[in-house]
Amino acid sequence: MTTDIHLLKRQLFNNSDDYMGHIQHGGFECSQPTHMKRFGGLIKFYDDKNRVYSMNTPPSSVKSMTIKEGKYYLNIDCDWNIDKELKKCAELAHPEIEELKDISFELFWKHCRVPENIELCEYAKSKNKKVNKYIKIYKEGKELTGNIQITNNSIICANLRPTLSITKYEKDKYQFGFKFLLGAGIKLEQLGGKPPTIRRPWKWDSVDFNSLSVPLYNSIRVKTPSMSVVRLQNSTINVTTNENFEKAMAQFHGRAGCCEWDNSIEIIGRHKVTPGSTAIASIEPYKDNKTIRWKTLSIHSSRPKKLKDSKAGDKRDNDTLDNLSGVGEMSHIQTKRQCT
Repeated sequence: MTTDIHLLKRQLFNNSDDYMGHIQHGGFECSQPTHMKRFGGLIKFYDDKNRVYSMNTPPSSVKSMTIKEGKYYLNIDCDWNIDKELKKCAELAHPEIEELKDISFELFWKHCRVPENIELCEYAKSKNKKVNKYIKIYKEGKELTGNIQITNNSIICANLRPTLSITKYEKDKYQFGFKFLLGAGIKLEQLGGKPPTIRRPWKWDSVDFNSLSVPLYNSIRVKTPSMSVVRLQNSTINVTTNENFEKAMAQFHGRAGCCEWDNSIEIIGRHKVTPGSTAIASIEPYKDNKTIRWKTLSIHSSRPKKLKDSKAGDKRDNDTLDNLSGVGEMSHIQTKRQCT
């Protein structure tokens, strides 16, 4: 007896028309909803290849990401027309929902809850609470799940699966509302917050000299050693520093293909630095035409030492001597009176 392997394949794998598609797009694919399936009070939507319908958000800022009561909560500030996207699903579902057979689509859509913000909720542990679950995170095709933590103000693209819930609260009265489930995961554009500080011995192995950034961030943060402020012009200081930092800066400018560092740093903010003072700063580079310049992210400086005024010093010394002689005379007078 022979078996038709192609027939067997169709019998076993008959729930998708695109078996290899996930290898190309990893689940991050925008499609159009063509049909729906109802599971109790929840309706899920599917595309023409019988895959769960999903949509990709544009690059969006993360407002917050927290773990509370065993769940991940991800709040995204997304600038797109959510109503337009969900209305397609509502138009598809309306004629198929038994509870809406006597209600017009316009009335249904008017009272259907559509989320104003994108808030995602995922379980942080498995049902038996023994296995940790993670939101899948990718960066340029490489999975970073479990290796990084999404921070506030990170820029991400999320793959979302809209669902429609039906809730009965009184006899023949129902509430309808859309909510989002996380689909394939999150594509990370850049992490929010400050990049890790590059300190002594100032190695530039992780620096992208084309974009002047380090992985997962869009900038560079460098901690300087102690510097002597030689000159101040407008808001730019000229400094001298140690030999190791001078060499490191020469390597940085050389690998970036720019002219040498001119030992100047632009001060951003209200901090006042005076010539002769000593300063330590966190600085970042930016390109000005074909030149790399540096500006402060923070700076701390000491006051320059003041030279003593010789005349004032002599006066203080004379005052001290006079006072001492006066004290001696008074002590002598008091001693005589005591002996009388």
